[in-house]
Amino acid sequence: MNSVIKQFRVLVIEDFEDDFVLICNELSEGGISVIYERVETVEALKDALKREFWDVVICGHNLPALDSMSALKYVRGIAGEVPFIIVSGGITDELAVNAMKNGAKDFIRKDNLSRLVPAVRRELDQATMRKDLKVSQESLRKVSHYDSLTGLPNRDHLFEYLAAKVTDKERTQSFAVFLIDINRFRQVTKSLGMWAGNKVLVGMAERFRVIFKENDFVARLGADTFVAVVTQVKEPSQAEEVAKNIHYSMAEAFQIEGHELFIKVSIGVSFYPGDGQVWDDLLRNAESALHDAKTSGAENCQVYQSAMDDHSKDHLILGSALHRALAHQEFVLHYQPQFNLTTGQIIGMEALLRWQPKGGELIPPGKFIPILEETGLIVPVGEWVLRTACIQNKHWQDAGLPPVCVAVNLSVIQFRQTSLVPTIKKVLEETDLAPQFLELEITENIAMNDEEETIAVLKELRAIGVKISIDDFGTGYSSLSYLKRFPIDKLKIDQSFVRDYQLGVNDDGIVKAIVAMGHGLNLKVIAEGVETLEQADLLKRNHCDEVQGFYYARPMASADLGLLMKKTDTSNNGESVIPSTSQF
Repeated sequence: MNSVIKQFRVLVIEDFEDDFVLICNELSEGGISVIYERVETVEALKDALKREFWDVVICGHNLPALDSMSALKYVRGIAGEVPFIIVSGGITDELAVNAMKNGAKDFIRKDNLSRLVPAVRRELDQATMRKDLKVSQESLRKVSHYDSLTGLPNRDHLFEYLAAKVTDKERTQSFAVFLIDINRFRQVTKSLGMWAGNKVLVGMAERFRVIFKENDFVARLGADTFVAVVTQVKEPSQAEEVAKNIHYSMAEAFQIEGHELFIKVSIGVSFYPGDGQVWDDLLRNAESALHDAKTSGAENCQVYQSAMDDHSKDHLILGSALHRALAHQEFVLHYQPQFNLTTGQIIGMEALLRWQPKGGELIPPGKFIPILEETGLIVPVGEWVLRTACIQNKHWQDAGLPPVCVAVNLSVIQFRQTSLVPTIKKVLEETDLAPQFLELEITENIAMNDEEETIAVLKELRAIGVKISIDDFGTGYSSLSYLKRFPIDKLKIDQSFVRDYQLGVNDDGIVKAIVAMGHGLNLKVIAEGVETLEQADLLKRNHCDEVQGFYYARPMASADLGLLMKKTDTSNNGESVIPSTSQF
């Protein structure tokens, strides 16, 4: 196979034609295939450098219109690092050394032209090495600065860009930072696999390239988060327009291997310089705004406000305090009794978590349970609740009180732990509580998130012998289909339906329908939040099985509930002794 011989382009700066021919002949005889051009004036040199790329420049020293030092400056100014070799018979050693210091690669006397070919070969080889190194460096820069999946700048590139942008105070005008997060992205990867998630990310990047302009900077910050730095957006109303464009672009489904995926995003926005004069402040404040956007519902956009910082700090302080609370045993359980609506007997109780800091007042769950879930502390705290409730229930039984169920709520995070079933088995074994006296309450949102996996977990729990109830029934995705399929024992009517009846918002049709649905599926039905006689009458009229609420008894400490259980134990005479609010 014939090899391709590369021809090198050599620019010769020389006023004598004979010297030019000598140089050309020397290179040709040395086996170097060369395309030559000769120039001898400043104008011709500039034109040649701008018009063509040259592999080597060979220059005489004393030309009438141009000396070698001046020529070297022009070459460096226009052509950069092109190898520059001086060939002369009249240059002093001092001038030659000075030329080398200023960037000439070699100096060869005309009476020693045998050194020319080795010098040119050396410079050509080194130029090739420099070119290869530059390509490698560019490739490395691309790998280190760009996301390999989407082709967008990565987080390091983003940080460098923002740092440079806010440092250049004279040139930088105000701009906006958009933090864009894909909602429920994990569900895509969990349901369809990582390949589908990658397709979505690539598609998102393509849509962003259409939405944002060339002078905007769009980067992939993390797994499912993007950042856009937009220079033309300077106030909230403009940011809202950009957000509308982003949301509008998401309206078209992503076509992923035969699946239509509709993706929603949440957006947080911060502005330079008002929301931060250093890059990490801008990103942190955009993240605070994003957090508010996500908690406000899907497809939302929030602009940063300083009050968000206070809220975030409060959350951080509270999270730290909750860590200490678990370590220092500051959590306590209160119990709200549940009554059989027909017999009046206590048939169970719900364990309710409370927090009592050392020397402080009792803190209700609504103020700290969301933080437990955000920080992941809900898992160890949830296990503590389970264990404590089982220990207490066994203690009541050992004291001779009628055996009843204790109900413990499970959060979504707890329910999705692979250790859930083993943990419950372990707790029951260690506390010696019979499984039928433990009831686990889950919400409809848990039930409807990945039905098959939920059914599998519920079957494992039922196999242990514990009871399962659906809490807050009617507020989520109520469906006969899942009620028929799921192994559950009880429905708990959400208190809002009972309260709405009292306020005249609706008649008793909803309560009646839920009770009928439950009974039709052989499920017990309990109503929570019963606070008045009228609400109690509503539930009796519609044949609800069980009740709990302030009308009957408030949540109380374990010692108080033990006394109440003794007082209301009518197992021997069968009399109804449902207590009133005035009594307990």
